[in-house]
Amino acid sequence: MPCLSPRLRAAARPAAAKAAAAKNMSFLLRRLSNSSAYSTARWTDASNPIRSRNSTASRALEHSIYTMLTIHRWESLNHMSYKLTKLRKVHGKLALKFLKWVIRQPEFDGLTPFYCITIHILVRAQMYTAAKSIIKYLSHSDITSHSLINSLLHIHPRCNSKPSVFDILIKYYIEEGMLKHAMETFRLISYHGYSASVYTCNVMLSALAREEGYFSVLLFFKHMLTGRNCPDVSSFNVVINSLCVAGKLGKANYIYNKMEEFGVSPNIVTYNTLLYWLCKKGRFKAALNVLDCMELKGIKADVYTYNVIINNLCKENKSARAYLLLKQMRKMKLSPRESTYNTLISGFCKEGKISAANHILKEMLKFNLKPTSITYNALINGYCRIGKMHDSLRIFNEMETTGVTPNEVTYGALLNGYCKTSDLDAALNLVGKMRSKGIAMNCVIYTILIDGLCKEGKVNEALQFLNSMVRAGVSPDVVTYSALVNGLCKVGKKDQIKQIQSKMYKTGVLPNQIFYGTVIHHCCSRGDITEAMKFYADMYHLGQEANLITCNSLISGFCKMGKLRDAELFVQHMNRMNLRLDCTSFNLLINGYGNKGNALEALSVLDEMVVQGHRPTHLTYTNLLKGLYKGGNLLEAKKFFIQILDIPFAVDNHTYNTLLLAICKFGNLHDALDLCNKMIKRNILPDSYTYTILLSGFCRKGRIVPALTVFESMRSKAFCSSCVAYTCLIHALIKEGQLRTASYLFDEMLNIKGLDTDIIAFNTILDGYSRARLMPHVDKLVRLIKERGLTPSLVTYNILMRGYSKTGQLLQAFRLYKEVVQKGFRPDSLTYHSLIFGLSEFDMVDLGVKVLEKIMLKGVTPNDLTFNMLITKYCDKSQMNDAFKLVGCMKKLHMLPSAETYDAIVSGLNRKGFFHDSYMVLHEMIEKGIRIKHTHYIALINGKCRTGDIQGALRLRDEMEALNLVPSEVTGSTIIRGLCKCGKLEEAILVFKHMLQTGSLPTIATFTTLMHRLCKEMMLADALCLKDVMESYGMKLDIILYNVLITGLCSTGRLSAAWKLYEEIKEKGIWPNVTTYIVLIDALSREHKLIEGDILLKDLEIRGLISSQLNPKNVPEGFVNAMRRLNSLRRCRKMLSSKDT
Repeated sequence: MPCLSPRLRAAARPAAAKAAAAKNMSFLLRRLSNSSAYSTARWTDASNPIRSRNSTASRALEHSIYTMLTIHRWESLNHMSYKLTKLRKVHGKLALKFLKWVIRQPEFDGLTPFYCITIHILVRAQMYTAAKSIIKYLSHSDITSHSLINSLLHIHPRCNSKPSVFDILIKYYIEEGMLKHAMETFRLISYHGYSASVYTCNVMLSALAREEGYFSVLLFFKHMLTGRNCPDVSSFNVVINSLCVAGKLGKANYIYNKMEEFGVSPNIVTYNTLLYWLCKKGRFKAALNVLDCMELKGIKADVYTYNVIINNLCKENKSARAYLLLKQMRKMKLSPRESTYNTLISGFCKEGKISAANHILKEMLKFNLKPTSITYNALINGYCRIGKMHDSLRIFNEMETTGVTPNEVTYGALLNGYCKTSDLDAALNLVGKMRSKGIAMNCVIYTILIDGLCKEGKVNEALQFLNSMVRAGVSPDVVTYSALVNGLCKVGKKDQIKQIQSKMYKTGVLPNQIFYGTVIHHCCSRGDITEAMKFYADMYHLGQEANLITCNSLISGFCKMGKLRDAELFVQHMNRMNLRLDCTSFNLLINGYGNKGNALEALSVLDEMVVQGHRPTHLTYTNLLKGLYKGGNLLEAKKFFIQILDIPFAVDNHTYNTLLLAICKFGNLHDALDLCNKMIKRNILPDSYTYTILLSGFCRKGRIVPALTVFESMRSKAFCSSCVAYTCLIHALIKEGQLRTASYLFDEMLNIKGLDTDIIAFNTILDGYSRARLMPHVDKLVRLIKERGLTPSLVTYNILMRGYSKTGQLLQAFRLYKEVVQKGFRPDSLTYHSLIFGLSEFDMVDLGVKVLEKIMLKGVTPNDLTFNMLITKYCDKSQMNDAFKLVGCMKKLHMLPSAETYDAIVSGLNRKGFFHDSYMVLHEMIEKGIRIKHTHYIALINGKCRTGDIQGALRLRDEMEALNLVPSEVTGSTIIRGLCKCGKLEEAILVFKHMLQTGSLPTIATFTTLMHRLCKEMMLADALCLKDVMESYGMKLDIILYNVLITGLCSTGRLSAAWKLYEEIKEKGIWPNVTTYIVLIDALSREHKLIEGDILLKDLEIRGLISSQLNPKNVPEGFVNAMRRLNSLRRCRKMLSSKDT
């Protein structure tokens, strides 16, 4: 066997030999660990002969042992003599070498005990890193943690090792994030009577606080208190911090109070922890009490202690109090650091107190503390926040002069300032400077620019910047996309939001709460609650939890749309999601019910608000007030207002303005003025909104002069006239027909600096010009809207379309309709009404009806104005079948034709001779409560008389009298006129006589009609007799009646009698008209009555109807000229009357 290799010899060795070898190996390792060393070797100077001899002997012994191990003579080791000495590092190294040699031997299978013995040896030799490496190896092998711990526990008593081996194992598990294994190790060693060190326990506490929270920390801490592990101050500090992180400040304070009972005194870390969390929770009074407690116990606050309080005070906008602490630091001989001053400067800048921030900077320089980039950035940001870009640039230049290099934060602050002041050109120039200086634009810089462009409505430029950002290799984050989406929402480009969302998913950027919150807010603002809920559903499915702000936006959206039931269901959903309603949520619900006028439900929500521990604000009471007056209970609203006057902080300007608005709308303007006086007496001064409400109230009542007085009073009190005030006045002036004055006010509003004229003001003046058909002015205003960067609303387009339709510019109207659809607006009933109106006005009623059918198929319900207009147009054209089809459609949609439309229907039926149908429509009008006109019955009576249905006419007369439409004299007169018009003279005379016998006096028009018929029948004596009857009744004869008689007399050749009537006319002071003169001239010229003719011509000259130059002495020629002149006047009158109609 000597010639065989070691591996072959091992293979040839019997199994018994292997077992003996393993036994001897285990024995050797135990002896190694128990004896601490197997030799007396010490590393000493070679000059010491004794030590040198010991060293030589030690080396010889090592060589002997190594030889025995190599040639596998294990039994020889048992016969060697050993001397126990202290184990050193070099021996640990030898143990490692030995372990490596053992691992290389194929005959050894179960090596875990060898590893564990080696770990114990290494720990005793203080070779902790090597021990950790073996533990790491074993942890990543097939050996379970339970087996490893048990092996270490089993070998520990044999090796007489230190318990610190378990500390190392626990700490290793914690470092590797294997907290469960660490806990199992701790549990097992505790069970076997071993205890981890306090330091290890503290590490365990910290890991539990980090991974599992305060509850696990408390359980472990309790185990420490009841076991062998005595906690120290660090243990308590970890527990207290864990409780504070979880918001359990009360329990943290309890643990703090128990520290001294366990013989542990709080240190500066304990107090700093308590101070930090008390300040963070805004409990500054309690924090200052802790500070006092520190002083009493002799623990001096350090710079960190004060920095904690100062930092949190500045965050809470209490920088002045923080500055007092800085002074206190100086008194206590503590030197604040640059970070302390930077915090104060940043705090004052955030509060807008730049002068105080500059004072802090000077103090900082006084104590030889150099300002850093953080200092300058805070100041630059402070100036930018208040729009003082000149001062921010001064600080920027000062920063460069002092050798402090501006960084991305500096440029970001400047860019943000430029964007806030809408100076985008300066912002882009600054970007150019950044690039020239080699400063890379990061995501924040791009986001600021994109946000600035979006706020100015330049969304296309913002999209270009996004593309350039991607090309530059800078990845947009969710904030960038959120800013872009915010801009798209503002300009109404909601279709592009889906594209942006798709781009986000492609680039791996998931939408977050801010993204969804932005989109949902804008959807709710424009009233698209359905779209908002779709986005909310997407958010929910992605696992994004909506915050309270987003949920309040949805509640607000539901309430604005009047969907209060849906709002209540959403609140129930919030409760299921453990999202508690805040004061704003309840106020939104109360406001929703208030807008509906449902004060009872609003009060019910108030009760729930109080039950949940929320205190009602002035906004709560204002919304309740609104609910009362909108529900028609103005008196109750006034009583409620008087009751809440005694509640502290319940009433402010807004509350007064709400009641003032109610009084101006539904009450007396004198009461409104009285309320304003009471408001001033309670030291609540009227604001701009107060004056605007008053002004609007006067304008609504058409009282322009008082409105102008309020407007001037508003100016005199240094209130900046609002756009709303101007708009109210302009609208009132337009209503009163004062378009020119309204235009002057509008121009004045445009020229006021700082007053942004909104699209509503433009819509008001556009409406005025459009109604006046001044379309050139309208076009000019549209160009101005584009120049000012305003976005036309749907109302704007509706006004423009109506104006163009009225003036016959149908192509322009339809072009605008196409633009409305392209811009994403949803056309409403008024949009389509304008188009249909234009078609109807230009005799394209059928095409208008087709448009009506099309929009109804789209789900848009036309308004009653559209139906009434189309029905009236059909009635004017006597297309009654088409008119009744539209009436039927209106009834299906639960609409009713207007009174004017019924008038048109009745008139159309009468023109067609459908008197029975007309009569049925009249009765339908009566049933519907529509007030009918007496002219409807008169038209029917005339129709009945024309068809010879005298009995039917008489029945209609009786019905007219029963309805008290007109006096009985008028009804009788109607019958007489109807009979005369259809040639029933005898019947007319009978009715006339019956009226006189019953004491009813016919009207002058009736006498005139009857006389006219008698004259046509050559019954002039009877006609003149009627004239005498009229005079006997004291009735005043008019020129029309005289003209009837004169015409009749002249046509029968009784010129002298006609001339007498003419003389009578002049005597009575009645002015002859053109008809009188024409009839007389014609008769006189036929009879050659020159004397009378000359008198007549002179009368015409006196009246100014003919010129003296055109009145020759030749009467016949004068007649010709007079007739030409009079006929010309008659034609002019007919033309004017046709235009009026």
